Amino acid sequence: MGGDPGDGPVMLVLGDSVAEGQDDPDPAGGWLGWAGRLAAHLGVPRESMLNTSDPGATVEDVVRDQLPAVRRLQPALVVLGCGMNDALRGFEPAAAARRLDELFGWARGQGAVVLAIPVPRPPLLEVSPISQFRKKRTVQRIHDFNVELDRASRDFGMAFPERETVAKVADPAMWSSDGIHLNPRGHAYVAEVIAEIARSLLGERVS
Repeated sequence: MGGDPGDGPVMLVLGDSVAEGQDDPDPAGGWLGWAGRLAAHLGVPRESMLNTSDPGATVEDVVRDQLPAVRRLQPALVVLGCGMNDALRGFEPAAAARRLDELFGWARGQGAVVLAIPVPRPPLLEVSPISQFRKKRTVQRIHDFNVELDRASRDFGMAFPERETVAKVADPAMWSSDGIHLNPRGHAYVAEVIAEIARSLLGERVS
């Protein structure tokens, strides 16, 4: 992927603790995660990737708190990884749609392509003592958020990977013991799958 590090980040990541890379330590310090691994797959140097993800972030938090800090940047690739917190806490689809449109619209206006990561179903739901009703409601929210991600991606001419694209992420072996964060194996798997989609979106901008 072309670009001069002095011109700003080539790859920008927005999202929550999973996008941040929690539970996948980087030997160089901090977290590596699927974002860092994706950058490596795409040949993006460490200094050319900016990850502003914040633990606990919802799509509202991403657009309200993370987006203002990067509005003047012109990355080639913007990757969004959020929705789990929205599903766990509850969200209004119409409000989420507005926020996603704002984010995708900004990225397109900056000349970037946008790749949204589908929200998986975490093993936490299987081991949590919450009622079956709350579990079913959370699963439905995960579905609803992915529907909005798909809709926004299509509206702005981007590809959205269906959950089946990363089907193996359903394996508990891909997750940390807390049941809500991917482990290094899970992050590596997501990065490998998503890299192919990112390359197709970026086209000739990937070397």
